[in-house]
Amino acid sequence: MKYLWSGALTFKSVKVNAKMTDSSSAVQLVVSQDSLFSFPDYSILYSVGASTNYMVSLEINGLNPQTKYFYAIQSDGIIDTSAEDIGSFTTFANGPFSYSFVIGSCGINSNHRVFDAMRNLAPNFYLNMGDLHYQNPNSGININIHRLPYENSVLSKPRLAKFLKQTPIAYVWDDHDYCGNDSDSSYAGKVNARKVYHEYVPHYPLAFGSDTTSPIAQSFTVGRIHFILTDLRSERYPGHIMKASQRAWFESECLYARDHNLMIAWMSTYSWSGVGTDNWAAFSLERTSINDFLYCNNIQNLFILSGDAHMLAIDNGTHANFSTNTCPAYNYPIFQAAALNQNGSFKGGIYSEGGYFMNPNNTFGQFGRVIVSDESTSLDSICIDFEGYRIDSSGASLSLINSYHFCRYLPPMTTTSLEEKKNAIVSIQPNPSQNLNVIFYEKTILGSIQIFSVSGELVFSKNINETVDEYHIPLNLKAGSYIVQFDTNKGSFKKQWIKL
Repeated sequence: MKYLWSGALTFKSVKVNAKMTDSSSAVQLVVSQDSLFSFPDYSILYSVGASTNYMVSLEINGLNPQTKYFYAIQSDGIIDTSAEDIGSFTTFANGPFSYSFVIGSCGINSNHRVFDAMRNLAPNFYLNMGDLHYQNPNSGININIHRLPYENSVLSKPRLAKFLKQTPIAYVWDDHDYCGNDSDSSYAGKVNARKVYHEYVPHYPLAFGSDTTSPIAQSFTVGRIHFILTDLRSERYPGHIMKASQRAWFESECLYARDHNLMIAWMSTYSWSGVGTDNWAAFSLERTSINDFLYCNNIQNLFILSGDAHMLAIDNGTHANFSTNTCPAYNYPIFQAAALNQNGSFKGGIYSEGGYFMNPNNTFGQFGRVIVSDESTSLDSICIDFEGYRIDSSGASLSLINSYHFCRYLPPMTTTSLEEKKNAIVSIQPNPSQNLNVIFYEKTILGSIQIFSVSGELVFSKNINETVDEYHIPLNLKAGSYIVQFDTNKGSFKKQWIKL
């Protein structure tokens, strides 16, 4: 085994991606609560071979919440327990709890002391906001052009490798680790970049599946914060940052968080309030439309995390309103955290907490820490601290550059209602999808299906009157978000569906 790192952490599961030295049909992830692996638990068996460059993605479930585990790889019955090949993680709580995570982007030196500084803070996980490496791969022919940066510029570098073995990652790319400076959906390497992401990165379930025609957008919940990670590079095209399907997914994730009394952490890899050509300012109509959606749908509890611009900068949300002001506005705090180690840059924006702090040069390091205070004795509020740090070129001095504290009211988390229990009878899978594929978990007499746009317009209606387990309908509708109503002998149910 050559490399390993973990990610997609939950309160009961984790994923580990590893690079093996040869083919095997019996690779397992092994976890234990002690570093000697005295009482190990094993994942299912996985196969690995040359088609994925000997990378394998392993997952294990059934772990205990808020428990520290050590992990290693077993191949053909032999566990690799050499010290440099053992990692660790601590599972999340199953419900509200206090925790911290570190954020950063834009790194050209993966053996920089900034990774030691982040590791020493013992975060629960690491949210990388793009430019994990600066190798600018772009090839539609040679897939190794996209594989080698993960190996040569990330996983093989001692300081970053040690950090990643002890800190699960959540990660979506920006331009330099996707296909190059200012890259978008037109770049030749798009398909290879997506394929290699699936091979190498231990990621949360992707919103649009695992095929290489889809973006790497994903979401997950930690405590009472719902994290939404949008892919703003591989789908970006002239005039738009997100295609209609990803935009509809993003909106549905925001509504889900609102309806379940969760705060939203939106990872927008580049700056929301910047100016210029390579951030949201160049897509002002789309930015305004998103802002209007958030305000007009009463999305109150949201904050934005960004990188790309090589600076630390915090705004309390008063400079983040780009709406048409047709609906009541809310303050969405913004935390820009970069560069991990790259020369400083400023891409515009107004930041209330001391302005902006560009990285002095690429020998210095900068990153952010987010501290979540969510005590079980006070379930009506959650408090967040943003802390921006700089480490000097010698690695001897870690300084707090800027910070911001805010709290938000959150009602207690919703429990499963009678309506939700009823709706468990029917599911749309997969979702998003091109055609409507419905699964009924009980034998059901399906009377009719009606489909409505988000504005309430009826766009499809069909009487069925059949006893079904599944039902499939090819539909020629525009991509976007719809509400599907099922009238059955067990009641009338509504489900949200995203049409690709």
